[in-house]
Amino acid sequence: MKPIIGISLNSLKDISQKDVGEIGTEGQDWQLLATDYIRAVERNGAVPIIIPNLKNIEDLTQIIDKLDGIILSGGHDVNPRTYGERNSGKAGKFDNLRDACEIFITQYALEKDIPILGICRGFQILNITLGGTVHQDLKTAGYPEHSLSNSNRNEASHSIKIIENSPLFEIFNREEAWVNSYHHQGINTLGRNLKVAATSEEGLVEAVFLENKKFVLAVQWHPEMMYDNKDMNKIFEKFINSCN
Repeated sequence: MKPIIGISLNSLKDISQKDVGEIGTEGQDWQLLATDYIRAVERNGAVPIIIPNLKNIEDLTQIIDKLDGIILSGGHDVNPRTYGERNSGKAGKFDNLRDACEIFITQYALEKDIPILGICRGFQILNITLGGTVHQDLKTAGYPEHSLSNSNRNEASHSIKIIENSPLFEIFNREEAWVNSYHHQGINTLGRNLKVAATSEEGLVEAVFLENKKFVLAVQWHPEMMYDNKDMNKIFEKFINSCN
């Protein structure tokens, strides 16, 4: 049997019918996921399942209990209230239901020792779930631009320094890699027991992990978009192998 990997979803409200390919009707809300995540899971011998954002949040346990691993996907900014901060006005749109669902999913998966791979927003959700905080806007915090939407999604934008004795070093087997970059927020204070696996050139945390778990790794970039990069695929390979 192939492992079953649950992937969290974006919630989109006030979106036009045109924006979703003229399906459905005006005024509907949507829960969507980029196909890159699904293909990355398929490519590495697992079966992807989409985890919806439920109003009855505790019902999510019935889904999670059937999963072998979880990918926390990218998307909108997390509401600063979840990490005890006032909204600075520099963050983007929020979806409070998605925030609550993903924090619940993360807490439950950690308790059950279900492997987790966090990507972009998912990297931040893991940190926030463990009591950490994020910079609401990196440029305001004095960092260079990290939301580099003028490059192709599979194109590397900047380098990262990989920390030895981390799962990422085991995967890449070197101290430097180049990654894409589509975010304007990043970790400020590190969550409980999280360890840094990689930093950007200017010292911004780019990857974190937890020890004494089957697999808990989160990255700020989008390895699923770098579909033609063998090293990035190794992240999914390592994750899915831990789910067997």
